Amino acid sequence: MNKDKVTIHDVARAANVSPATVSRVLNNSDHPVKPELKEKILLASKQLGYIPNLQARNLKSKKSTSIGIIIPSIANPFYPSIVRGIEDEIVSRNYHMSISSCDRDKERINYSIENMLAVNVQGIISIYIDEIPEAMFRLVKRGGVALNVVSNGICIPDMHTILVDKVEECGLAVQHLLDLGHKKVAMLFDKLDNSIRRSRLTGYKQVLGKVKIPYREEYVYIWGRDAVADVTESADKGYYLTKALLERTPEVTAFVCMNDAMALGAFKAVREAGKKVPDDYSIVGFDDLVFADSVDPALTTVGLEQYLWGKKLAQYYFSLLEHPEVKESCVSEEEVLVKSRLIVRQSTKRIG
Repeated sequence: MNKDKVTIHDVARAANVSPATVSRVLNNSDHPVKPELKEKILLASKQLGYIPNLQARNLKSKKSTSIGIIIPSIANPFYPSIVRGIEDEIVSRNYHMSISSCDRDKERINYSIENMLAVNVQGIISIYIDEIPEAMFRLVKRGGVALNVVSNGICIPDMHTILVDKVEECGLAVQHLLDLGHKKVAMLFDKLDNSIRRSRLTGYKQVLGKVKIPYREEYVYIWGRDAVADVTESADKGYYLTKALLERTPEVTAFVCMNDAMALGAFKAVREAGKKVPDDYSIVGFDDLVFADSVDPALTTVGLEQYLWGKKLAQYYFSLLEHPEVKESCVSEEEVLVKSRLIVRQSTKRIG
């Protein structure tokens, strides 16, 4: 049988049930179907290779099972495990997802949302998108659910918002170094072109201010301003920024890198300078990526369980579906997701 032409009528004949019963099971209807019958239908569907026409199904039922996911970059190793967590939760509920990696480009985000609306997505989850485009508000107006994870501390009107405190997150890293006796602590950044990075800089300044350590602009190293090279990877940027740091402010005893990949480049630059981590320089990263505890020395970092974070994000989305009367909400990360934590390993050391 041509699998592209398998219909619910073929599945119904194979399972010896009515097409209406097949439709209820495959469309995840609330209509009760005996568990053994449901299992029989799902098995027949799988054996026949039945592929539902999701767009036609959505138009007919006016109830979509598609959810759009928008992330900054799938190339960033922080996001794949989050996406997998979201997907596993969505699939377990007989939904499916469309994903867009937008590079925080407003036009690209709007284009992706327009395409998602064209196939009648039920809702959209956006993660760390600084500007919410007009198309997202049209989704809400037509009854869809828009859930946004933001790091700028601003609740979005007429939508659902989860606030992630990147100021406090950076504070964990800087405070750890201060607790170890470091007074001259630097920060390494890519360009300060999004709210996550700007919030981390704010966190750095705040912690220094609390202990009366003056903020020194020369201790903040920014890619494109303090180091430039024909590279695109975070590890390479970390390498060149650290070389600049070691040359210009060698009195620094510790520094925080924008992410774990940048810390890898910092390790390399320190080694090439004949110095050691953590004996000469203590280094902290962000994200707790898969390699963080495998490098030598193992990297102290601020991170979270990305897969679990993604699953909880999807679970929260479905909880919003169960309460359509709630059109707007604003909650903190710790209320519904997994909060970041400091993970101390061997790349930091007490001095003095």
